[in-house]
Amino acid sequence: MRKKLVGLRFKDVWTDPAKPTHIGRGASWPLIKKVIKNKKILDVKRRAKFIIIDIEGKYSIFIHQKISGHLLYGTWNMEHGIWKANKSGPLKSERENGYIRTIWKLSNGYQLAFSDLRRFGKVVLVKDDNLSELPEIKKLGPEPLEIKFEKFKELFKSAGWQKRGRIKQVLMDPFFIAGIGNIYSDEILWDSGFHPLSRTENLSDGDLKKIYNATVRILKKAIKLGGSSVEDYRMSSGEKGEYQNQTKAYQRDGERCARKDGGVIKRIKLGGRSAHFCSVHQKLK
Repeated sequence: MRKKLVGLRFKDVWTDPAKPTHIGRGASWPLIKKVIKNKKILDVKRRAKFIIIDIEGKYSIFIHQKISGHLLYGTWNMEHGIWKANKSGPLKSERENGYIRTIWKLSNGYQLAFSDLRRFGKVVLVKDDNLSELPEIKKLGPEPLEIKFEKFKELFKSAGWQKRGRIKQVLMDPFFIAGIGNIYSDEILWDSGFHPLSRTENLSDGDLKKIYNATVRILKKAIKLGGSSVEDYRMSSGEKGEYQNQTKAYQRDGERCARKDGGVIKRIKLGGRSAHFCSVHQKLK
């Protein structure tokens, strides 16, 4: 998305007048339209699941995609009150891409669209100086691919940050470390060889190193494959990500472990979520 948008300018914005996309307090769609018009896009960033579009001037656009929202890049026309993609392909054929709630018109003739089946998504116009104070961002933990092992270990071990609990739940806590969800926590623990019920206080520095290395491997691979499209998520092209086809544990319950160690992938409930793991090589600590 960054490669496609940086350097372009916003020309206009549309949102469904009957049910507009939610916006932050103190803003309105007319105000957003006024502020972004003809502004150059300087950068596109991600923080956990949030997208931040940095534009000229003192504002940024903060997009909370929520459960079903995702951003798409292409061209659309309004037909009988519904936005329809102009070209054949996933933008047109994938049902999940058809719930266009907001359209930003760009200076190159393309559009940035926000598709959101459940309408939970939110757009916030925020001053750059206030971005770090947004409630959604303020308490987030560090990005896992932006820290070295020593910082990762410190999160678990240092007195002020000591985190106790089941390792899967800890990895999924965005206030501890951001951006590791249900799928990737399963895969990280399968890769590193730890049972999801393992207690963090029982993990040695060597254990944490294995988990850290697995985190880097799994997340880099997922990014390379365009993420996981198990439900609504799609890439900006409208295509599905491919990582869900590469999982070794997530939703593989009943299958033989890919390590051929004689284990079978099991599924248990943990904190209201499913955890998947190999019955042989993932050890409980």
